[in-house]
Amino acid sequence: MVKLPIRLRLTLWYMLLMAITFAAFGAFLFFRFQHSLRAALDASLQLTAAQMMATIDLEEDLAENGRLAFELNQPIGNMALRLVSADGTVWDAYGDTGVVWGAPASGFVTLFAPAPWRTYTQPIFMADQTLVGWLQVAQSLEPVNTTLANFRAQLGWGLPLVLVLAGAGGYFLASRALAPISHLTQTAQGITAHDLSRRIAYHGPADEIGQLALTFDQMLTRLEEAFQREQRFTSDAAHELRTPLTVLKGQIEVTLSRPRLPDEYETKLLELNQHVDRLIRLSNALLFLSRADQNQIAWHPVPLNLVDLLQVMAEEIRPLALARSLTFDVSLPEPLWMIGDPDHLTRLFLNLLDNAVKYTPAGGQITLRVNAALRQVVLFNTGPGLAPELLSHLFERFFRADTARARPAGGDGLGLAIAKEIVRLHHGDLRAESHPGQGITFTVAFPADTRVVSKE
Repeated sequence: MVKLPIRLRLTLWYMLLMAITFAAFGAFLFFRFQHSLRAALDASLQLTAAQMMATIDLEEDLAENGRLAFELNQPIGNMALRLVSADGTVWDAYGDTGVVWGAPASGFVTLFAPAPWRTYTQPIFMADQTLVGWLQVAQSLEPVNTTLANFRAQLGWGLPLVLVLAGAGGYFLASRALAPISHLTQTAQGITAHDLSRRIAYHGPADEIGQLALTFDQMLTRLEEAFQREQRFTSDAAHELRTPLTVLKGQIEVTLSRPRLPDEYETKLLELNQHVDRLIRLSNALLFLSRADQNQIAWHPVPLNLVDLLQVMAEEIRPLALARSLTFDVSLPEPLWMIGDPDHLTRLFLNLLDNAVKYTPAGGQITLRVNAALRQVVLFNTGPGLAPELLSHLFERFFRADTARARPAGGDGLGLAIAKEIVRLHHGDLRAESHPGQGITFTVAFPADTRVVSKE
């Protein structure tokens, strides 16, 4: 089945609507015009009958002649007249004799044989209300029918003309209305994976077409950003994997370049094992983020007290903080019950705490506190802080604010991105606030969940 273009379909629907509207309006005009002509004809018949009655002297004519007769002083056009007695005798007649009058009956009657005539019959009474006879007036309907036929013909000729004009106008309007869509289609056809920068740039009114163009531009912007992130992620992942693999290959080649003692082989194998561990961590992180992108992260939520988990993690991190001469303050005054996955939550806060230890300068301070009323966990560490333009990219994958401090202590630039995904998995919110020279504050907020179990 051939599908017509939208502009042609709109034009055809518009023409159909115009045809129905014109036909209905034409029928309305025709019947109103017909009614007006008939009403004018009836009024003329009544007026003629009244004029004829004014010329008749009942008492004198009946007394002298025993009958009534017309006294015409002027022509009465194409009308026919007659006077009929009460017993049906025709006293007098004037005009076309071919009229088939039929039996007298008060009011209007339309006769169709041998030709269409309109008749009006008026009874004639004596002063004592005795019926004397009938005055009948008739006029041919041919002029009325001819006028109606001409009007109907004009409507019949006008309908195709109106439809042609409506079709041309509808096609023009549809083409103008759909022009942005045609431009949108051409732009979409010109977009490739190598050029996502093109936009519709619609400057018309903010109507449905404008909203569509704006939505399309916004979609292209999101698509371009997502594609750029994917390219950057792929490039960074390849770089991160290439570095340890290159190191592995180099050390293996050096090790195999000459015979070595068992202790030397053991030392090299331990070094290689560290690089393999880093590759495993990086692969696991990439796998986690890939599953997060596809909403396929496995999690097992249970009722838990988050403060208990935080206390365990704080004790694990404290030796690392002390080793770097850091002050580590922990304030966990009250429990925070929630529904969550303990493994993912542990990974979340270990990433944040590990990040704080790595980037807090020696002699600095780390503060961990819980606000159970607001269902928030706040982690603050002193340090150089971040500028606003860098802070907005903090949770991007492989992002590093300072390349000079890249991969401290084996970092891979994915910890905060993973933390963000874990918080999202728990329907929470992870925010970072920082100013240059004032350190950085991470706030993890969890929603109030009706499934949360409160234990005293």
